[in-house]
Amino acid sequence: MTFPSFVRTLAGAALAGIIFILPIEMSAQPGTPPRSMSGFTAAGSYLAARHAGLERDAIAAAGFYRDALRRDPKNGELLDRAFLSLLVGGDIDGAVQLAERVVKADKSDRVARLVLGVSALKHKKFPAAKRDLAQSVRGPITDLTATLLTGWGQFGAGDAKAAVAGIDKLQGPDWYAIFKDLHAGMILDVAGQQKEAGVRLEQAYKLDSSALRVVESWGSWVSRNRSPAEALAIFEAFDKQVPRHPLITAAMEKLKKGEKLPPIKPVDPVTGERERSAGPIVGPPDVKPEVIGPLPPPEPRPAGA
Repeated sequence: MTFPSFVRTLAGAALAGIIFILPIEMSAQPGTPPRSMSGFTAAGSYLAARHAGLERDAIAAAGFYRDALRRDPKNGELLDRAFLSLLVGGDIDGAVQLAERVVKADKSDRVARLVLGVSALKHKKFPAAKRDLAQSVRGPITDLTATLLTGWGQFGAGDAKAAVAGIDKLQGPDWYAIFKDLHAGMILDVAGQQKEAGVRLEQAYKLDSSALRVVESWGSWVSRNRSPAEALAIFEAFDKQVPRHPLITAAMEKLKKGEKLPPIKPVDPVTGERERSAGPIVGPPDVKPEVIGPLPPPEPRPAGA
């Protein structure tokens, strides 16, 4: 596998894997190398980026690749490397800017489409988000992520029915089932379709009563549609498996007072922020998404470098 395809796979999987672990924040991370690049040539910046890669410093590599690209803006290889380096280094704002250039050169670039789709969702550009996410990277986790993000985007645009229908159409591994039921149930719950939401959330709970997000979603629905006492039993059962989890403890305190719990949302479709932080909710069983490490050293050198 070549450097671009290898890092493209890592970057796409990383972005998809962390989408529901962290809020979708489009804030740039510090990414400018500490040394001045005023005296560098395009070749010099490229070689410096390679050295940064060898030193496992993705942020510095991204800065040097961007500098090389500024000096040689028509170099597609540099554009590709700069984009992937920014994405892996965590500079999402910078990656979005270069993703727009990448898709102008290659409309089928799937990682760039995923980055643009997430950005469009953040900025409430739901039609654009749906288009870009539909053309994003392929694979079990990324297919699932793109579908769920598209669903929440459609809900944000006021079409809960289409959101749930799109999620239900997704075909894939057996472990998709719990995520489809969970997210369809959460969307229906927030949309006020309580009966339908209850069916989907209960099914998710039957599939895995040890998953925190499932317990929260089902338990909150039960508190509002049945009784706080019945919901309390659900949270207490989880507390026996994972004692004193702060979110569960807080929920139980409210339920003991007879309070009802609000619906759970992974991402606010308007602000792009998580309502609560409850750990990863996208990925196959026994697989926890991780933020990948720095870039491996690149192999080929762009023409003229």
